[in-house]
Amino acid sequence: MERIISIALLVICLLGMNTVYADSDISVERDMLTELNIIDESYLSNSNTVTRAECIVAITRVIGVTNEDIEKLNGADFVAFEDTDSYSYFGCAYRAKIAYGEECIVDYPTYRTSHTGKNTDFFFFPNRAATVKETLAFMVRCLQSDKTDFDLILEKAKDNGLINDKDDFIQNLNDFISQDNFFVLLERLLQQKRYKYYDRENNRFKMEGNIDEERCMTYLEFLTQRQMAEQ
Repeated sequence: MERIISIALLVICLLGMNTVYADSDISVERDMLTELNIIDESYLSNSNTVTRAECIVAITRVIGVTNEDIEKLNGADFVAFEDTDSYSYFGCAYRAKIAYGEECIVDYPTYRTSHTGKNTDFFFFPNRAATVKETLAFMVRCLQSDKTDFDLILEKAKDNGLINDKDDFIQNLNDFISQDNFFVLLERLLQQKRYKYYDRENNRFKMEGNIDEERCMTYLEFLTQRQMAEQ
């Protein structure tokens, strides 16, 4: 009961806030992300940056993936990233077309390319620090189905309300995303009407996720309702 009250109070507080800006106090956002099981106190391995693994796991948790879902994954092998487990958060991001494209393609010979006769393979580089541009690309792809040119991510992120002209951190999209700015972006993603999302339907979890064509609720409302229903 205390957890339900805590979540409800944080949701009310967050919904009543205006747009959160970078460099502002993000303690409420951090608490919300923790209550929703998106992050925890030991989630980030570096005090300054966010790895690509930490980035994609948090983003896919915002749209509904849980540790329990990942633990139950099984099935026939499928081709995903060369350097991560297919049945994982990374596999979900690949299948849902959240992580793909320029930031994942490498012209590098691998065991798999030796069988395909091609030099190009897909890597995720999970331990590399995530850039602002990569973080925005992952988030934008949660909100739409069409493949967005990597060079147009800034425009699409603005269109979707993820960033605005007051955000200093977008001046150089190739800079590594800071933890505080990452939390700001996660909070803004929570406020978006859901499009791609994950939820068990008829006790079945689809790695490619689901699509809410109606965009009937925000990700924050979705996660909050689900947590309260599980209590």
